[in-house]
Amino acid sequence: MFIVPRNLRLRLFVHTGLVALAYFASAKLGLAYAVVGGAVSLVWPASGVALVALLVMGFAAAPGIAIGSFFANMSVGVPLPMAALIGFGATAAALTATLLLTRVARFRITLDRVRDVLAFIILAATVSTAVSALIGATALLGGGRVSASEYGKAVLEWWLGDMMGVLVVAPPLLSLLASPGPVHSTKQAVEACGLTVAMLWASYLIFGAPELAGHGYYPSALAILPFIIWAALRFDHLGTTFATLLVSIVAIWGTTNGTGPFAAVSPVDSLVRWCAFANVVAVTGLLLVAAHAQEKRVHSLLQASHIELEGRVRERTRDLQRANHELKQEMARRRLLEAELIRIGDQQQRLIGRELHDGLGQHLTSLGFYCTSLNQTLQKHGHPAAADAATIVGLVKQASLMTRKIAHGLDPVAMESGGLALALQRLAQTTCALDGIDCTLRIGSDVDLLDPPMQINLYRAAQEAVNNALKYSQGHHIGIDLEREGGMQRLSISDDGVGVDPEQMERASGLGLHNLRHRASLLGGSCTITRNALGGTTVAISYPIPESPGHATEAI
Repeated sequence: MFIVPRNLRLRLFVHTGLVALAYFASAKLGLAYAVVGGAVSLVWPASGVALVALLVMGFAAAPGIAIGSFFANMSVGVPLPMAALIGFGATAAALTATLLLTRVARFRITLDRVRDVLAFIILAATVSTAVSALIGATALLGGGRVSASEYGKAVLEWWLGDMMGVLVVAPPLLSLLASPGPVHSTKQAVEACGLTVAMLWASYLIFGAPELAGHGYYPSALAILPFIIWAALRFDHLGTTFATLLVSIVAIWGTTNGTGPFAAVSPVDSLVRWCAFANVVAVTGLLLVAAHAQEKRVHSLLQASHIELEGRVRERTRDLQRANHELKQEMARRRLLEAELIRIGDQQQRLIGRELHDGLGQHLTSLGFYCTSLNQTLQKHGHPAAADAATIVGLVKQASLMTRKIAHGLDPVAMESGGLALALQRLAQTTCALDGIDCTLRIGSDVDLLDPPMQINLYRAAQEAVNNALKYSQGHHIGIDLEREGGMQRLSISDDGVGVDPEQMERASGLGLHNLRHRASLLGGSCTITRNALGGTTVAISYPIPESPGHATEAI
């Protein structure tokens, strides 16, 4: 046998007593406006109290609803069987509403979704209240308090009264339990007081002031809607539901006193009109505040997504900046490595040039002296090989001259004595002498020369471009120009040959072109290859004027 713990029994007893007391008090208030059979009222806040009790406390609150309804009806002279059946109907309606909302609609008492508000209106305020209306009116019919001709009207009025209690009373109670306070600052508190005063004053003028309130002029009641909208947009659920409740209280007070647009000759007709108005205002406020809450929720989600996106963008930006920094470091290291490789290559060329000049060149010079002496001896003795010896002497001199020129190309010793200008001049002379091509040099008088390492770098670039012109241009003239253009200086090597397609040159992957571009980058400039007016090719290296300019040379 299952034994209920004593503390649980006590808690159930307390909860049942509190629910019964709350239902009894709200039912007595509604019975004060009873219009049919002493038990049918168009003002029935008890239905809202019953629904809130079941939604918050669970099905354990059901006995309290039945007890409260039973004693409330007994207190106005309703017979015991009839009061018991009416209590059963009230409990069944509240249970039906709770089951439909929780099991079917997955209802949330915050009422912050439009679907919850629609479920509340349709399932709780419309469908479930029809249960109590049918049971209650049937009990009155069976007890003889309502005739068969009045049965339909009694059902409708009972249904409207219960609907009013659910729509007008239940939402502010749910808001008190579920919603945070709508006022968060002194400014908002002042605004709330202003809204309350303005709304009460407007409600009094519409429903209560005898000299202003007109009978039957229904449009005047629409003046309440701006205040409901104000409350919905500024004070959320709690403000909206209490605004609806206050307007309903003032409206029923004026209507029962015979003033306002809903006042009619028959008190029943007056309350029917008021009940319909209260239900419409309540539905309007609930839908509007739910839509506004949903909009704010979507805005909050969008704002959170925006903040998250900004965080991700900042994170990706940091990653990109870090990757860019690492790439720049890698490019700097690569540039240093390439510069070192070029420096080593230049150094090796200079070493080879010096070896050719000092080693092979001196050896060929000695050989030339020996061959000259041998030729003289052979001629003195009239030997027939003297002519061959003379030929050998000439060949040795040519080899010595060629070795000396090649050595000067590999090692521009002129850099040490005459600088870049003299080295370029010798490059032009060597080009003319070795290949029979006309080569001219022009250096502007306003040109600022670089420091020695950069001069060697620029010379090597000119040497590379001249060699390319000799190999591919098939022309007869090569021009070397070093001039100043604004804040830049430009070294250009032009030919009058067949020309090279710039796009083809861009796709080229040879070491010569790569070397030219890299040497230009070491100077802080760029290398371009274009077709010139002569139909040939111009290779130009543009670089900024050095901060510590050297001396300017005269035009050559």
